[in-house]
Amino acid sequence: MAILKAQIFGSNSVGVYLAANNKFVLYPPSLLANMRKKFQKIFTISLYSLTINNSKLLGVYTASNKNGIILPKLIRDDELDKLSSYLDNKDYQVGILESKDNAFGNLILCNDKGAIISSLLKDYKDKIEQILGVETVVYEFANYYLPGSISLCNNQGCLVHPLATDEEIEMINSILKVEETDVSTINRGIPYLSAGAIVNDHSGIFGNLSTGPEMMRLSNVLQL
Repeated sequence: MAILKAQIFGSNSVGVYLAANNKFVLYPPSLLANMRKKFQKIFTISLYSLTINNSKLLGVYTASNKNGIILPKLIRDDELDKLSSYLDNKDYQVGILESKDNAFGNLILCNDKGAIISSLLKDYKDKIEQILGVETVVYEFANYYLPGSISLCNNQGCLVHPLATDEEIEMINSILKVEETDVSTINRGIPYLSAGAIVNDHSGIFGNLSTGPEMMRLSNVLQL
């Protein structure tokens, strides 16, 4: 288990630019080499360089787990070919959704056991379920329609927006099949948890402004 506090491109919103699961980490090509080396020490899995339509916002545009990754239709052919070359595995699903709402990191909360999606993606529920290989439920909580943006999870635990109710927390826990779901913030009180970190079952990178109490809660629930 390893964790790191960091900034990327002068921002504490590390989860906007990076994406991680238990198989790999995606990072923008413009990431400085010394930062990439630090991240490689934290995540001992493969790190892959990628853009999406020449954008660095990998955490915003993608949602993934150990079974597959969901990409927006605006990804260029050369970028898709590059990703496919990294993931030369017939068992790993690389899927593109035609949805006009394409910030899938904000629209989808998922791990290797389940997925929660925004009502904006209800017409794509079956395809999402096929790509990610897990039960997928349309569910919104904390009076917000972007479940991926206000949450952070791995296969052990999940953190959600402080306004989530006990009933909502219980529902999230049952869908993702985690040991614990609790409320938290990141980067000194920010409720948009996924923008402030990337995690998998073994490692995590958190925004540099995250406080001691926030880090303790995040690392305890996620068992990092």
